[in-house]
Amino acid sequence: IRIGVNAGTPIAEDGDLFGTTVQISARLCDKAEDGGIAVSNLVRELAAGSSAKFEEVGALELKGVAEAVTVYSVAID
Repeated sequence: IRIGVNAGTPIAEDGDLFGTTVQISARLCDKAEDGGIAVSNLVRELAAGSSAKFEEVGALELKGVAEAVTVYSVAID
């Protein structure tokens, strides 16, 4: 199992969600390690002050996304 998490407002249409927010989440899922969670920099920033620990993967080019996205993996104890 792999999980990709991004934050933002998706476009809702006919009971489905679309847009860059959803696309980045899907691409992050592809980049996550088996059993891992990959998150965008925005998610890491939103988690500031929590006990969550992140390890930087790097700025990655994601298919269908114009700019590189800084990706982090969630450190699971």
